[in-house]
This record gives sequence, C-alpha cells and structure tokens, in this order.
Amino acid sequence: MGCKDNMLVQDVSTRWNSTYAMLSRLHEQRWPVTATLSDPAVTQRGKHYLDLKPEQWNLIEELNQVLEPFESATVFLSGQHYVTLSALPHLVHKLKKNIQSPELETAPVSSFQTHATEQVTERWQGLLEFTPESPNITLLAAALDPRFRKLRFLAAEEVVKVQSAVRAMALAAKQQVRQPTASKHGADSTAQDSPPAAHAKTTTSFLDSDSTTSDEEQDEEQQLLQAVHQEVYMYFGEHPLSKKENPLTWWEKNAARYPTLAELARSLLCIPATSTPSERLFSAAGNIVSKKRASLSPEHVDMLTFLHCNKVLL
Repeated sequence: MGCKDNMLVQDVSTRWNSTYAMLSRLHEQRWPVTATLSDPAVTQRGKHYLDLKPEQWNLIEELNQVLEPFESATVFLSGQHYVTLSALPHLVHKLKKNIQSPELETAPVSSFQTHATEQVTERWQGLLEFTPESPNITLLAAALDPRFRKLRFLAAEEVVKVQSAVRAMALAAKQQVRQPTASKHGADSTAQDSPPAAHAKTTTSFLDSDSTTSDEEQDEEQQLLQAVHQEVYMYFGEHPLSKKENPLTWWEKNAARYPTLAELARSLLCIPATSTPSERLFSAAGNIVSKKRASLSPEHVDMLTFLHCNKVLL
C-alpha cells in the first residue's frame, strides 16, 4: 500500500510521549491496519468492532498535531551534549503559540488544546519574570546565549532588568578578579620596604601618597566600570546567532572580545534544563550492578559507569 514497513507501537503508562508514538505510528499504518481488521481471512467476524471509525481516525490525526510540539520540546530539553537551559524560555514561548495554531474540528481535541494551554501558562508563569532580589537563572542563561540575546520572548521592561543584572554580574566578577591581585601587590610592596626606609617617610609624604593612591584607585574603578559597560553594550548590540548554531562554539571564538561575559556564560550555559541526564546515569549504573555482578566494589562501579558514559571518547 506504499506505507513504511514499521511495526505498531504500544504506549507505556509512565511515559506520556509513548502515547504520542503509538498514535503517530497507528496513523502512519492506518490503511494496512484497516485492511487487516476488515479481512475475514485474517480477523474473525466477531472482532470487526476493533476497526476504528472515520471520526476516530480524525481524532487521532488532530491529537497528533497538538502533541507533536510537546514531543519536540521534550526530546530537545532531554539532550545532554548541547546547551539546554538557555533555550527553555524560547521553547515554552513557542510551545504556547504552536498549541493554539492548528484549527481543529473535533470537540475533545479542542478541549484538550484549551486545557493544555492553560496548564502550560500556569506551570511556567514564573519563567518569564525577573526580579533583582531573586534573579531568574534561566533568563540570565538565555541572555548569555548568543542565539537568544535579544530576549524577544520578554516584555521590554523585563529585558532591561535582565541586561542590568548581567552588567552587575559582570562588574562583580571583574572586581573579584582584581581583588587578589591588588592584595598581592600590597603585600609585596610592604615586604620590600625595610624598617629604616619605612621610618624615614615623613607625615607629609605619607598623606600625599595616600591621596595619590586613592585617586588612582578611583580612576581604575572608573575605567573598570566603563570597560564592563562597553563589553555588555557591544554584546547585546550584536545580531542574534542562528538557532542552528552552537553557542559554545561562538563563545570559544569570541572569548577574547568579551572576556568577562565569556566566564559568566561558561558558568551558566553548562546547567542542564532537566534531570534527564542524571536519570540516564542512574539507569546505566543499574544495568552495570546486576544480580550476577552484585559483588562489584563501589570504586569499580564508578569506573565502569565512567567508561560507559565516555565510551565515545575511547
């Protein structure tokens, strides 16, 4: 019949996306399934009630359209070899739009569509909110992802808040790097001055040097502030990166241009959006420590789990 040679899929109650996989495969194999159920040589006459009616096939088709965006978002956010946290606000924003986009005819799917939209809005209502008192790490990660740096899924006032928070974080990180250096220089100069030389300083020269040092520190602080402002301004002024590009590769190439922001991006973009990677690790460890290998030491379990998760590097 020109259909793909695929077997049917049965759903698992603990995994919602398996229901989508079952309905999608059933719709793909609609005509072979219909022909098999209606063939008296294959299906007994008393079992013909198993064949689905046209309105039921329409229900499956429309339900697949509504569930497909959820499936795509779930699969993407479950990845562990690319950045996921920064893409979460964009995906949720797109998800709400895609749920409402298909024009549906069946009442049950329309009801599900409305309920799903309400649930997504309610469950993720705090995702697009930002307060300086408790910064939203997800939005900060999105701002430091060159694909979403414009934050087009936020209102204008929220974008200003996030950019101001990024500027404050960059300034704090820059000052933290300078403090150990300044302390080290102070200790070295103290050690180099001999006691006679220290006592030879007059009160006037001491006051003059203190004033000069204070002015130099203020000048350095002002230069530092301007450098951070310029770096943040240039970064947010660039065009967004294509959604298909790797933000980590972009930061590797542009780390010299934005050194402070590159360090912030390194600390935020590594955060996974879901617990799926750790769940995979537990599953791998569960397969290693089986009934026949129950005497493995903890050290050997760690080594075997490490080798299993990094076998692509071998």
